[in-house]
Amino acid sequence: MGTSKQSLQKLSAIIEQHSANKTDMPFRNMFATACYLSVIGEHQAARKQVKSLFDWLGWDNRKTYFSAILESLSEFAPKYASEIAANQEINKIFFKVETPGSSVSEPTNSV
Repeated sequence: MGTSKQSLQKLSAIIEQHSANKTDMPFRNMFATACYLSVIGEHQAARKQVKSLFDWLGWDNRKTYFSAILESLSEFAPKYASEIAANQEINKIFFKVETPGSSVSEPTNSV
């Protein structure tokens, strides 16, 4: 693909800025879960979840950066998920996907 990987340091800072009293983990988990959805082939659901997160974080003020992440999500989802520092339980699902013979189900078309 013709996309380039984005640094998520800025996204982490934006999440922290919008999270009072150390409440950033739900945002990090939401982003990592969207990455997982992308990895298993649920690209539309992944994009929708990321767009919702970016709307909350101020899409209008960061269109270029957020668009670059969104456009490169399917290509770099595992790397993005590892960089965003989500809960360990969320990160473990990527190990299951990467492990041969894992029991990850096929993508579904229903929402």
